[in-house]
Amino acid sequence: MFVSRAEHVGSLKRPVALLKKRAEFEEGRCTAKEIQACEDECIAAAVRLQLDLGLTTITDGEFRRTMFYDGLFDRISGMKVVKDPPKYLFRGKLQRPGPLYGEAFDFLKKVAGPENVGKLKVTMGSPEWYHYRHGKYTYEPTAYNNDDEYFADLIKIYQAEFQDLYARGCRRIQIDDPILTCFCDEQFRALMEEEGVDPDTLFGTYVRVLNACIQGKPSDLIVGIHLCRGNVRPDRQPFTHGPYDRIAKKLFNDLHFDRFYLEYDTKLAGTFDPLRYLPEGKHVVLGLVSTKTAELEDPCVLRGRILEAAQAIAQGETPRCIEEALNQLSISPQCGFASHARGFDIITQEVMVKKLTLVKDVACAVWGHA
Repeated sequence: MFVSRAEHVGSLKRPVALLKKRAEFEEGRCTAKEIQACEDECIAAAVRLQLDLGLTTITDGEFRRTMFYDGLFDRISGMKVVKDPPKYLFRGKLQRPGPLYGEAFDFLKKVAGPENVGKLKVTMGSPEWYHYRHGKYTYEPTAYNNDDEYFADLIKIYQAEFQDLYARGCRRIQIDDPILTCFCDEQFRALMEEEGVDPDTLFGTYVRVLNACIQGKPSDLIVGIHLCRGNVRPDRQPFTHGPYDRIAKKLFNDLHFDRFYLEYDTKLAGTFDPLRYLPEGKHVVLGLVSTKTAELEDPCVLRGRILEAAQAIAQGETPRCIEEALNQLSISPQCGFASHARGFDIITQEVMVKKLTLVKDVACAVWGHA
C-alpha cells in the first residue's frame, strides 16, 4: 500500500472570493445554490493546486466549513443551540439523518479524477469533542441515562459514516482531535481533578470510544488521528502545552488507529522520546512545519529532525533498524492552514504554497517520493 510522505492536515487558506460569498450568504444576500457553486469552483481550484504541487494527500480544503469540526454534530438530530451554558446540549437521541460527508467526497472525487482517488482524504471532528467541553451537561437526563448510552449512539453514527464513505471510494479518513492533548497538559489535568474527574480514567474512556468508532473497518481504509493543540487563537498560541510523555504509551498501543498526526512545531511539544512506544505497523506524521508563522523552515533542520525521530523509534521499547523506523514516518504542517474559515492573516496563499512545497521537497529528499 502506498504511503504518503508529504502529508497535510486538511484545511487550506480560503480564497477571498469564497469568504465574501459566505458573508453574503449569512447576511441573506445570496442563495444556498450560489454559495455551493462558489465552493465547488474554489474546491476544484484547490485540488488542481495540490496536484500541481505534487502532493499525495488531497482534500477539499474544508472549504464548505466555517470550523474544522463542522459537518457532523451540526447535522445530526438531537442537538440544540446553547446560548448560556451550562445547559444541556443534546435534548434527544442522537441519530444520523443520512450521509454527512458523502456528497462532499463525491464532488472531490469527481474533480480529482479516478486516477487520484487513492490520494483523497476526508477530515472530521472527534466524538469526545462536546463531552469533554460540557461534561455532565452534554445531554439531558431524558435523552440518556449515562455516558455509555450517549457514546453508543455516537459510535453508531461514526461507524455508519465510515461505511458510507468507504462505499463511495474513500480510503483515507482523519479524525481531528483537540481533546487528547489536554491530557498532556498539567493545567488541564488539574482542572479535571478539580471537577472530580480522574484524567487517566477519562483518557481511557475516550480511547475506547475512538476504537469503537473504527471497529470493523476494512483493512484498506486508513484512519488517522490528528492530536491538535489549538489553531484558532488570535495570538496564534496553542491551547494545550506539554510533551506527549503522559499519554504516549497508551496512545500508540491501545488506540487502534493507523496514523498519528503529532504537532512538533515548537519546543512546547517536548522531545521525540515518546516515540519509543510506537509499535511496529503504526505510522506517525511529524507536524514539523508551522501554519502559524510565515517564516519558512530550514529544510536541513527538518531532515535532521526526521532522522532524530527515527532514532527515537529505532531505540525504543521494541528496537528496530533505523530504516524500518524511518519507514514509519511522514512529514506535514503541524495543523491546517485555516482551522477556522478566515485563518490567520499572516498566512497568505503564497506562504501556504511555499510551506506545502517545502513539505513535499523534504519528503522527496528523505524518502525519495512525496
